[in-house]
Amino acid sequence: MAQYSCVNHAISRAFYKYGKLIARHPLLFLISPCIIMILLCIGISQIEINGDVEYLFTPEDCKARQDGEFTQEHFLLGTEGGNFLPNRELVMFNRRGRIIVTAMDGGSALRQDIMEELMRLDERVRTFTVDFNDTETSYNRICQKWMGECVDNQLLLFYRDRVSEFSNITVTYPQADLPLIFGQSIPLMIGPNFGGVKLKDSNVVESVFAIRLFYSLGLPIEEDHLAFAWEEEFIQVMQDFQNETSLLKIAASHSETLSTEINEASFRVIPRFISTFCMLIVFAVFSCIMRDWVQSKPWLGLVGVVNAAFSIVSAIGFLSLIGMPYNEMVSLMPFLILGVGVDNMFIMIAAWRQLSLFLSVEERMGRTFSEAAVSITITNLTTVLAFIIGASSPLPGVRTFCIYAGIAMFFVYFYQMTFFGASMALVGQREANNLHCYTCKKVLPREESPNKFYMIFCSGGISRTKHKGSVIDLEHRIMKFFRLYYAPFITKRWVKTIVLILYILYLSGALYGCSQIKQGLALKNLAMDNSPAFEFYDLEDVHFRDVGPAISVVFKDEVEYWDQEVQEKIENMTQELELNDHAFGEELTQSWLRDFCKYWQAFLLYRPDENVKPGKDGFMYVLTEHFLKDPRYSMYQLDIVISEDDTAGVNRSITQSRVMLQTKNLHTLTDETETMLSLRETAEASPFDVIVYHPAFVLYESYVGIIPNLLQTLGIALACMFLVAVIMIPHPVCAVWVSLCVISIDVAVLGYMSLWGVNIDPISMVNIILCIGFSVDFSAHITYAFVVAPKENPDDRAKYALHALGMAILQGALSSIIAISALSTAPIYIFRIFFKTLFLVMVFGAMHGLVILPVVLTFMGRCMPHQVTREHEDEKEKLPEDGHQPAVAAASSLLTIPLKTMPGEHETIVDLRVTTV
Repeated sequence: MAQYSCVNHAISRAFYKYGKLIARHPLLFLISPCIIMILLCIGISQIEINGDVEYLFTPEDCKARQDGEFTQEHFLLGTEGGNFLPNRELVMFNRRGRIIVTAMDGGSALRQDIMEELMRLDERVRTFTVDFNDTETSYNRICQKWMGECVDNQLLLFYRDRVSEFSNITVTYPQADLPLIFGQSIPLMIGPNFGGVKLKDSNVVESVFAIRLFYSLGLPIEEDHLAFAWEEEFIQVMQDFQNETSLLKIAASHSETLSTEINEASFRVIPRFISTFCMLIVFAVFSCIMRDWVQSKPWLGLVGVVNAAFSIVSAIGFLSLIGMPYNEMVSLMPFLILGVGVDNMFIMIAAWRQLSLFLSVEERMGRTFSEAAVSITITNLTTVLAFIIGASSPLPGVRTFCIYAGIAMFFVYFYQMTFFGASMALVGQREANNLHCYTCKKVLPREESPNKFYMIFCSGGISRTKHKGSVIDLEHRIMKFFRLYYAPFITKRWVKTIVLILYILYLSGALYGCSQIKQGLALKNLAMDNSPAFEFYDLEDVHFRDVGPAISVVFKDEVEYWDQEVQEKIENMTQELELNDHAFGEELTQSWLRDFCKYWQAFLLYRPDENVKPGKDGFMYVLTEHFLKDPRYSMYQLDIVISEDDTAGVNRSITQSRVMLQTKNLHTLTDETETMLSLRETAEASPFDVIVYHPAFVLYESYVGIIPNLLQTLGIALACMFLVAVIMIPHPVCAVWVSLCVISIDVAVLGYMSLWGVNIDPISMVNIILCIGFSVDFSAHITYAFVVAPKENPDDRAKYALHALGMAILQGALSSIIAISALSTAPIYIFRIFFKTLFLVMVFGAMHGLVILPVVLTFMGRCMPHQVTREHEDEKEKLPEDGHQPAVAAASSLLTIPLKTMPGEHETIVDLRVTTV
């Protein structure tokens, strides 16, 4: 295999020299990183938290954003401070307060006592005042107005001043007729106010589970501070009213609710991080302790966890200094980095303990870095590449997380190669001087202990004259378990058959789960469980799906609306849109052109004295001077953009216009995306340049593109990982098996993730990208150890690999699971999802490394290369009669360098191998 090893040999030699350099100057490499970390900490004072939900969790440069930019440029947004209507808002989180009320007894909310209490609540909202900088304001001053009056909730308008007649009033759904004088009535759209509706007859309401009220604000941008102050007081007023009422159960929300929840989540995770940090310290310290008090390295275990903490602080400080905002998803990064950083520590310590106890500290440092540092370089490089690819995601939240995690991984590697390496050199000097790991006092070896107490609590190390030329077996019990029990068991023919059958069943379950994948991130999942925001959005998701948003069908260019043929084409297109399964139809569509055509015919019939002639001039005259000034049709002023060629107001034309299409029955995320796509398809098939838009389309767009984007990212990451493996691992067969194993793990994670109730959303997408980096750790080590095993028989080669790496793989999986375990009970959805997906990665990765891959390799082993060198034969002769065989150099390393190739070695030394991690 020499033709494949030139690259890793060159890198190993470079790290060998670097390790010796650290051993000669440990204080330099210890103090310098600390100074860098302290300087970067300054950046944390500049941290900026971004809680913009629409920005973080929706794709950039998607069609919905482009359509939104055009629509917002040409039509009113509702933030200009003039007349406006809520169903035409073009911003997802406009300033407003919203309330959902249910009956305290769980019954129908449509009854007289509830309605009376609701009127009292409405009066409270309209009359409470807010003082801001000596300016007192109330809802009646800052509300969204139409024709000079605050826009009222249609349901309250229907019942206002008629609650005493409640039992005699019949309510229809989704429109109800409000009777006027002389037998006339006006239709009121009460559909958005009712949730959980039960009907009797055709459209008569029998009961309602929940009632939703809207209180939209209409202040211009320069007075936004007043709107913000009103929203904050609004939530407090709702809490106070909840304490007063015995009839209503209230859930309230405003435009900043989700952003506030996201910002608070970034801080609420801190106690869990501290608990994780402490658990990992305990785990790392105990993992570095053995019965030999000289060979034990508890302080090095502590340094390994502190090393990871340095990386987290440095990454946040550095990116805050350059202005990269922090967000809720980035709060997951510290848990990830803690697990990865501790894994690297185990690799370094394992490599150190595999070397001869008689070597000098400088020589052991050189060999440790020549072996473990290359392994760490490969695994860190593949993980950083996965984050770099993830940083190309169109979702800003995912991109920000990947940037933070990628920079943190760089600092993990930097501090591992400097701060931790220097600490290891200092600990190595203590070990070489036979000093106790805690007291740093010189102690005697176990066999020279004066009494039992001294042997248990004080003894350790070796006598460097008495033991030279012999082998000391200080093998860890877990490694003995793998060598004596587990490896022989897993390689039995009947066990391998059962493993393959179970693997087929496991893979079948994964593929079934992949067919059940759901996508999308519900807004309620951005809030804390059982918080007021969560309760509000949960009620909205469950009960207010029958009446959907009003979609803007926008004509982007000038159209000859006065031409009868054009009118027919527009009408045909509108009717096609109304035939959509999720559109209410003609009765709830607000089409200015449809109503104007009727108005035009009546105008010509009843106003002949106006002498209006067909054509553009007559059309525009009637439209602007009569139709849009008629109170019945004045709302269409918001739907037509009219340009004037001169100050005299002549040569006017319609540059853009829109039709409002009312949707219905959007009960699932699939319904939402399919409706958006089908409406777009109909619009694009029309002879006009038409777009369909609603602010929520930006969210729907993320559902549409997330799976293709995820598969593309995984494909690129897998290709990059394969390329790195081919270059740096000494045989391409390893790269092939590593790639197959990574694909198997990723498929399993995707499938069982969906069966565990996890949707494909920006949070789970980040974790799936992480699968690439973590899967390499579990599969590459075992595969390479199998290839280089000095054995002929495939079963013996599998045993060799499991003995060498079984404990290291188990430790890596356990440390990562401990790092994320605190998130399993977090009251925030995105933290629990992070735990679930990363837990699956660790479990399936360890299962592949310890069970599936060794079994598969025993069947394929005869087709794979192997080596049996004279050097290994010599080592074989030195083994004790029980067959004990030292593990591959660097228990967790991908690469091994024969001792005779190391520069600066002039004599043969028999290795005393301590196979404890």
